[in-house]
Amino acid sequence: MKREKIRTICGFCHLSCGMIAEVEGGRLISVRGDRSHPANKGSLCIKGAYARDVVYSPERLTHPLKKTKGGFKKVSWEEAFTEIAERLGDIRERFGAKYLVLCKGAPVTEDARDGFVQFMSAFGSPNITGVDYLCSVPRGLAHQIVYGQRTDPDYENTRFIIFWGTNPLDSNRLGVRMVYGGIDKALDRLQRKGVKMVVIDPIPTKMVSRANKWIPIRLGTDGALALAMIHTIIKENLYDHEFVKKWGYGFERLEEWITPFSPKWAEDLTGISAREIEALSIEYSGKRPGVIFEGNGLDQHPQVFQTVRAIAMLRALSGNLDIPGGDIFYPTIPLSPLPTISVSDQPLGKDRYPLFPSIPFPVIMDSILSGNPYSPKAMIVHHANPLLVNPNGKRVRQTLEKLDLLTVIDIFKTATAELADFILPEASDFEKFSFRTYSSLNGGLVSLRRKVIEPLGECKNIFEIELEIANRIGLEGYYTWRNEIEWIDYRLSPNGIKTSNFDDQPFILVTSPLKYGETREKGFKTPSKKVEFYSEKMLEYGYDPFPSFRENLLQKVGEFPLQGTTRRPGVYVHTKFRNIPSIRKLHPHPLVEIHPEEAKKRMIKDGDTIEIESPNGKISIRVSLQEKMRPGLALIDFGWGNPWDEGPNVNLLTDDSNRDPVTGTTGNREFICNLREGKY
Repeated sequence: MKREKIRTICGFCHLSCGMIAEVEGGRLISVRGDRSHPANKGSLCIKGAYARDVVYSPERLTHPLKKTKGGFKKVSWEEAFTEIAERLGDIRERFGAKYLVLCKGAPVTEDARDGFVQFMSAFGSPNITGVDYLCSVPRGLAHQIVYGQRTDPDYENTRFIIFWGTNPLDSNRLGVRMVYGGIDKALDRLQRKGVKMVVIDPIPTKMVSRANKWIPIRLGTDGALALAMIHTIIKENLYDHEFVKKWGYGFERLEEWITPFSPKWAEDLTGISAREIEALSIEYSGKRPGVIFEGNGLDQHPQVFQTVRAIAMLRALSGNLDIPGGDIFYPTIPLSPLPTISVSDQPLGKDRYPLFPSIPFPVIMDSILSGNPYSPKAMIVHHANPLLVNPNGKRVRQTLEKLDLLTVIDIFKTATAELADFILPEASDFEKFSFRTYSSLNGGLVSLRRKVIEPLGECKNIFEIELEIANRIGLEGYYTWRNEIEWIDYRLSPNGIKTSNFDDQPFILVTSPLKYGETREKGFKTPSKKVEFYSEKMLEYGYDPFPSFRENLLQKVGEFPLQGTTRRPGVYVHTKFRNIPSIRKLHPHPLVEIHPEEAKKRMIKDGDTIEIESPNGKISIRVSLQEKMRPGLALIDFGWGNPWDEGPNVNLLTDDSNRDPVTGTTGNREFICNLREGKY
């Protein structure tokens, strides 16, 4: 039997690497990297390499499940669709459309981003929540407030790099590998050229071994460091006068306001000497062009927005914005709008977080548990695992259990799915069509994710599921597409391309290459058309017009003397893949990493299983002693706690009450804890 080779793209993470899938007799036989695709140029990570194991995992959901008193039982799609539609219709009739919530996960694929979005507007509910408040979006909003849109580093032409709270060796962002053929290769080229690389991170990540200098900042104090650097650059007259004069708004106010935030002020807060802060500021502003790659390590902190806002101002003050070798604005790809209809009701939490584009999940928890302003009755969860991802796991469970109807759509029975009334099996990324947009120096491009094999069992793609439920509620007239192909064609229509245009080519280039300085020519996408060192918009909404810093709430001793933070082991994505033996063998157990000094105090040995306790709860976990770890800090693996991994949910330790005032971000990576002495 002849094997067929099909070009497609991976859907396991944001990078969407090009793949060539080999299919024989309707089965996926193997995958390999596509050398012709610019996202990865033939390389694949361990997750992509073992894609077949994911597709054919014995734990795949292959038919709809309904919860009964005796546990989950198999039901037909007709029964599942009919009952879900009837119960949703009843909730809308009795309470109102806004009593339905959609919970989405990270948009690693476009269908994960778009699934059930049109349905929610057609149904009449504005309440869409998910992980936005924990990942990237607060940082993106900070960029937007300062200069209108997000930046990315121009590695190839730079002379100096600060990797700030990021570990790209374990977590690539779109554009990094696509332009430079892989971050490893890019780092090799930079080192050969003598580009200096500095890592600012409380954790000794993989990047530390590749950098010239590591600054192990105290957890949660990055905003203080950024403000002290702004102070130094301004007071030492190191800023780009020409750029600031032409493109800076409110600089004179910033110049006066920044006076108290000196390196000496930041020294005790950050654990970094005033002299080192000054030296870093001078080197960054002097070695032009330079870049700051700020990353996910800054997410999940209650001060993420103001921290990244200050970092954005550093880029502008140093003159490293929109120049070769600096932080640049990639071309963007236009897509047709989704949803196509508007909803009259305001989303929950809009009064508390008016600038944030989506609803932080803790707002949903507040509303469901308190009834203020009302208590939603139903939730659809797609491509998400809110029980493990959100803070205060005990409270998340209470929230989900209070719902009248919980429907989970996934390829595996996750911890969240175990609480559901219905579990609907979704087709894997190799069993459906989708697409991905990419931005790069070479222009914006689109790749088609091809359907490689037919869905296993009774699995359906997300738009089949959405449209079937919509039709049963009488919402079919609100859709401009009837299947996944028509959805792709609709979304891509502003670019004049359709799925039929791809043939066997791996991508289509749809925009012109990046033009350096174009933003400086046209003006920035802010109210003033300039870089806003002082924000009238922030003031209008009752926020600080300058980036602020609150004293670190973690400086506590006594019952909980340790600072706790989390990490995602690089072989996994979020809460996925720990049930795939070929992947799990690379990181088989959840770990807490601590300095040997902390272990000695508690009579703990390497490999012991101990308890970690916080004011919120406790978990058991294995210890790994790390000499490079900062004393007083506990680094705990995130993403465990699904039925198949027998690991602890680290978010049983975290709290949801301390939130970023602008974005609602909680301290999932910033909490207090202690380790119990001895072995358990």
